[in-house]
Amino acid sequence: MTKCVTEEGHAVAVGDIVWGKIHGFPWWPARVLSISGTHKQETASCEAQWPQAKVAWFGSPTTSQLSVAKLSPFRELFRSRFNRKKKGMYRRAILEAAKAVGHMSPEITSLLSHCDT
Repeated sequence: MTKCVTEEGHAVAVGDIVWGKIHGFPWWPARVLSISGTHKQETASCEAQWPQAKVAWFGSPTTSQLSVAKLSPFRELFRSRFNRKKKGMYRRAILEAAKAVGHMSPEITSLLSHCDT
């Protein structure tokens, strides 16, 4: 599988720059490496089973496997996902992701220039 739709209705494809959410961490930028599984389906317990995405986190050498329900498009949801309080490695990760997307919008540039990286 190379493309799927998230819980919020956003299309996510292999190679996309996204926000990923893991419990205990802020929304963090990542690149989708692969998507496995089938399209969303209901199980016997009536819980939705989402395909799994393997992502590489910006600013970190690690990868993770997580549900596509925990992914959001980076550029489209930048304003709502960006955590102004986080600095250091988080800001460097945001800058790397913005460059990878090829989109250093005035909003992103402004937010990042008001912080220590």
